[in-house]
Amino acid sequence: MIFSQSSSKLYIALIVLAGLVGGYVVYSQWIQPTETSIPPPAISNQDSPTTLKNIKIDFKVLDDSAYKALITSGESPVNPGVTGKKDIFAP
Repeated sequence: MIFSQSSSKLYIALIVLAGLVGGYVVYSQWIQPTETSIPPPAISNQDSPTTLKNIKIDFKVLDDSAYKALITSGESPVNPGVTGKKDIFAP
């Protein structure tokens, strides 16, 4: 099917018009996402700062032979030194 010159211009104009209308709808925020309200979490006595007094930390993990076998390799803290070029466009 061969389109005439005027009908092909009409189709192009309709496509451009649909694109402009679609872009306007998207950028004008006509279609807004629905907002859901999230209630704040319930606070219990278990979450209070006074419960930190009752925390017991077990340091037996530090006495384990597998922990003592760990070694530090390299320098600590890491010194990055001079990296990269001063002028990134220089050859």
